[in-house]
Amino acid sequence: MPIYEYRCKACNNCFEKLVFITDDEPVVCPECSDRKVKRLLSCSSLIGTSTENGCSGNAPKGFS
Repeated sequence: MPIYEYRCKACNNCFEKLVFITDDEPVVCPECSDRKVKRLLSCSSLIGTSTENGCSGNAPKGFS
């Protein structure tokens, strides 16, 4: 269930929407209710922890 970022072409509002694969309904702007929206390319973010050396351990000498 990805969260997509959209921009409304009518009012220029940016918003996010959780989209299910089974959703057949068009995405509607929450500000002006227009259906003319464009899905934007956005960065993904990861939340979590990591070890000091990364998840795969130490690399052999000569690699960083």
